[in-house]
Amino acid sequence: MKIAVLAASGQLGRRVVSSLLDRGVAPADIVAGVRTPAKAHDLAALGVQVRAADYDDPATVQRALAGVERALIIPSKAPPAPRVVQHQNAVYAAGAAGVKHLVFSGIVGTRPETPSAIVPFLLYAESSLRTSGMTWTLLRNSLYADEIVDWVPDILRMGTIPYPTGDGRTAYVHRDDIARATAAVLATDGHDGQIYELTGPESLTTSDLCDAVARATGQPVVGTDATDADYLKACEGSGQSAFITQILLSLYHVIEGGHFDVCTDHIERLTGQPATSFE
Repeated sequence: MKIAVLAASGQLGRRVVSSLLDRGVAPADIVAGVRTPAKAHDLAALGVQVRAADYDDPATVQRALAGVERALIIPSKAPPAPRVVQHQNAVYAAGAAGVKHLVFSGIVGTRPETPSAIVPFLLYAESSLRTSGMTWTLLRNSLYADEIVDWVPDILRMGTIPYPTGDGRTAYVHRDDIARATAAVLATDGHDGQIYELTGPESLTTSDLCDAVARATGQPVVGTDATDADYLKACEGSGQSAFITQILLSLYHVIEGGHFDVCTDHIERLTGQPATSFE
């Protein structure tokens, strides 16, 4: 059985490919669909089949999915409206290529009442899988813990984590755990029509995050009642686009409203190992 990972050169995609290999899936049975194959030479070196697959060019996606039975769609970072078109291209191409089962990597809190800038795309993406005529599995991932860890040097400099989340909680999750669970869904049977919410083991406030960083580093990191302005100031000079900054800001508002307070044991159920705690 051939398994495809679309957007395989991204941080999550690479981890999913690695997790499939760790599960014993033969490299020749894994297709890594990437927009620029030259940037995936490390995957090719593992024996994985690297194929060009550009969401903006559905013909390339159809060719990449030839002979594939199960495929994972990881969305791009395009704005929501173009993402809808890209996702539609991927789903239609998968159907034309004869793919039997589609898996979509989305986000927790995918409900109409969730006030996130990308929820319209997520609602469409999930609906398109349900109505595609193929069997499907939906993965709703919590927010990434490892991105906060990468930010620790700046957090120590600021003495806080300036997320405008109030007392809202989220069960932050490591990408490695998401990748392990995603690989389990792709490589095993019994997931047709299932929705898995892939979260960390506990819901945390931003103050909880600050306390954890302080304990881990031995340096003072204190939770504050951060505002949007505080977060935007912290992003200055980061090289992050204004669009991505605003998308993230909308996610923090979602946390504040309680829409991301989701905590499950689905990672442990799928992999046999508990999710990694933030600390």
